[in-house]
Amino acid sequence: MKCAYVYLEAPASLIEEFPLPSPIPRWTFPSADLPGLPAFFAKAGLSKSLIETLLSSKHLVKEGAYVHLIPPLAELESMTPETRAIIYGELSKHPENEYHADPVLIIGTTIEEWYKGSKLRPEIVSKIKQLGYLRGEAVAFSDIPLLLNYAQSDSEARVIFKACTRTRNLMIRLVLDKNTDADEIIKYWSFGTGIRRKDLEPLIRSIIELDGVDDLGIVHVLPALARKLLYTYPGLDMAKHGVMPDCHWTSLNFFNYEPHEYLLDARLATSQVLEQFTPVEPPYQFADVLFFLDNTTGDAFHSCVHLADNIVFTKNGRNILSPWVIMRLEDVKKIYLYKGNGRVQGFRRKDIAIEKKAGLESP
Repeated sequence: MKCAYVYLEAPASLIEEFPLPSPIPRWTFPSADLPGLPAFFAKAGLSKSLIETLLSSKHLVKEGAYVHLIPPLAELESMTPETRAIIYGELSKHPENEYHADPVLIIGTTIEEWYKGSKLRPEIVSKIKQLGYLRGEAVAFSDIPLLLNYAQSDSEARVIFKACTRTRNLMIRLVLDKNTDADEIIKYWSFGTGIRRKDLEPLIRSIIELDGVDDLGIVHVLPALARKLLYTYPGLDMAKHGVMPDCHWTSLNFFNYEPHEYLLDARLATSQVLEQFTPVEPPYQFADVLFFLDNTTGDAFHSCVHLADNIVFTKNGRNILSPWVIMRLEDVKKIYLYKGNGRVQGFRRKDIAIEKKAGLESP
């Protein structure tokens, strides 16, 4: 496989559907946490004067079961990455803090390289670098509202917001030349069974035999639905079922020509795994579904589909600004296993597992 990184951003037409966030940063905590906030902030590294400011009537708003703190911009900018990581880690536990719960994650490269080729001014990129903090092995950025204060126009504010949807993805081509073992290639990408062989064999053999062409985009060997979704963002029409597609919908629909919408229901998706899949250990094969499981509860909090060589097909999040992409498994782990309380377990469709076993045992 020949791999290259490409960067995707949500299309402008999709960004236009979203109102820009308020440029006023806000930290939201449960009201029950209010008495303990002074000690928490002090332990995180905030000065006594800033703590008093944050908890003053001018910067604190009570609303039902929550309190909202409005940190002064200058003090927010001057926080150290270590302090930011501690406070934002706590904020991420509450979905009301959407940019802390779901921050921009920069994985496997520098912030400068991540935004190379974007339309952001160098000053904006420098500000993202200043406001970044570590979340496990990834650099996280949550201060989109603060960043919007540096926009020089409404159009630049939308450019900034658009750039915050940027993701790094793999573009992969399969090398197919005269030295390629066509039977092995066809066997692997058809699940190692007769399934899909008739769809792949003519194309793969023709590429191998054709002079001047020695590779094939991986999208051409994926099932129909994955081929349709790869490198795209969900359309607003996908919200018609009341909930957007997530990782489990993506993984369990990988085999289907048309998506089975009942898989939007977590209970029914779990039922399908229990009934139709069997656990498998590495090395994983094409189309194995990899579930990220909580070590304590056993609940699956993410899933993706193994393609080859620990490269996976994934949708990282249910939101509309999360595209379907190809990533290295190690990078997906940096997104979901940073707390150290999870593990990856592979599952294989039972009919595929049975046919593979029969193939191995045949003389």
